[in-house]
Amino acid sequence: MKKHVILTVAFVLIAALMVGCGSSKYKDGTYKAESEPDERGNNAYVEITIKDGKIADVVWKELSNGVEKDENYGKVNGVIENEENYQKAQNALKASKSYAEKLVEVQDINKVDAVSGATHSHELFVKLVKEALNKAK
Repeated sequence: MKKHVILTVAFVLIAALMVGCGSSKYKDGTYKAESEPDERGNNAYVEITIKDGKIADVVWKELSNGVEKDENYGKVNGVIENEENYQKAQNALKASKSYAEKLVEVQDINKVDAVSGATHSHELFVKLVKEALNKAK
């Protein structure tokens, strides 16, 4: 009798776990979040597309005074005044672009690690992703 009760309880628990794992985590659609500009005019934007309950695509943009950061990020009035600072800015920008791809791969914002040199961008990415995904629940 005890074996029967234990097996029944085990079956119910396994069935409950399977149902929980099989349900979609998010509602399909596109969800956005954007930060306010900081004291230097920098802000960021994330757009997450959910398909079949999973993160299918992530668009991550970092902006400086409303313009997407690009090869000019780190220049002063279009000129590289300090090569080392310019390279740091460009390396940080390149590193932060990997966050979106990694999120699609791992499907969990807590598994997207910060890249050295782009930790501020990582903090902002995590914050905005969480905001967007909360809208998808």
